Amino acid sequence: MKLRQTLLATAVLGLLSTGASAIDFGGYFRAGPGQKTTTGDSARCYNGSTTNGHGGLGRLGNECHTYGEFALGHSGEIGGVKFKALWMPSLFRDGSDPEGQTVKAAEQLYVEGKGFDIAPNQSFWIGKRYYHRADVHFDDAFFVNMTGMGAGVDGIPVGGGSLGLAVFRQDDNGANPLSRFNADLENLAVNPGGKLRITLSLTEGSGSNGKSGSGISLQHNQAKLLAGGDNTLWVQYAQGSAGINMGSGTATASSSVKTTLVADSLAWTDGPLSGQTLVQFGEANDGTIKRKFNSIGGRVAYAMTNNFKLQAELGMNNSKPNGGASERVTKLTIAPTLTVGKNYYDRPELRLYASYFSFNEAYKRANVLTKSNKTAIGAQVEVWF
Repeated sequence: MKLRQTLLATAVLGLLSTGASAIDFGGYFRAGPGQKTTTGDSARCYNGSTTNGHGGLGRLGNECHTYGEFALGHSGEIGGVKFKALWMPSLFRDGSDPEGQTVKAAEQLYVEGKGFDIAPNQSFWIGKRYYHRADVHFDDAFFVNMTGMGAGVDGIPVGGGSLGLAVFRQDDNGANPLSRFNADLENLAVNPGGKLRITLSLTEGSGSNGKSGSGISLQHNQAKLLAGGDNTLWVQYAQGSAGINMGSGTATASSSVKTTLVADSLAWTDGPLSGQTLVQFGEANDGTIKRKFNSIGGRVAYAMTNNFKLQAELGMNNSKPNGGASERVTKLTIAPTLTVGKNYYDRPELRLYASYFSFNEAYKRANVLTKSNKTAIGAQVEVWF
């Protein structure tokens, strides 16, 4: 641990020594106290969970943890080549107390350059990075997430779009290292205001019982839909050691492990009335249990003044294992919020919230609960900078 801290400090000093004017600092964190009321099974902060993350329930009033990520970067130009280097550690802790948190020393650590004379219009990178992610913010759902340690090139012109190629490697020192290749073709104009994105994933697990996998994601973005909203539709399939988000799955997962997913999200982000929705359905087979799932949810925010919003979030998830009963959970959250602007993504936000969770009998049995509902109250800050 001391050696790791010394190395990190040395890296920071090395970046700082290049000149303060070239240093960029940014980050994100969410934190706050949360306490469940006396109804329910235990007097602790409660997270409503599903078999697929938040599963459309939404994360407002549904995050009993502290999370932060802080990026330190340096950018510049040498000999006509523009480059940037970025280091981003992160921290996570269940509950509201950040003490004793799990710290990742390098959530991201990479260098990217553009302007090399052999390919001046393409960007080349090596390291660990968040790569071409696509998410639905209110649910913290990343439908495309090719994050990892790898190397790649972006900006290859193909068919009017832009192609990125990347290779990734994980768990080199483990029993089952996993290699992954991704091809990501973006910004294909297919209709007025509409763009298509096609992402492919191929994986190969090595070592004892290592298995291969593959996946495909079709993403359609439509601008200015339904009163000026932006819509995103995903149709996805993955099998074996490939993840449904086009990232890496389990290196030993056989071809019987399969997931199909269709998801659609609509967002209105500007003005006093803003919001975001998510509808999704699919089928997942983990090699043992086959399960169908569907969910619907959304968050709406009304800015009563420039600095005060009233937010509400409603979500419902159904998950039915093959031969079993449908497990259903519903969540409603109300959150008066102090903020710095009227738009959906204006941050920081300081929120008070009250959440109500309702479960059916099958969900109770699957999650070893005794009550049919839970309530939670708390406060949370969310900020990016």
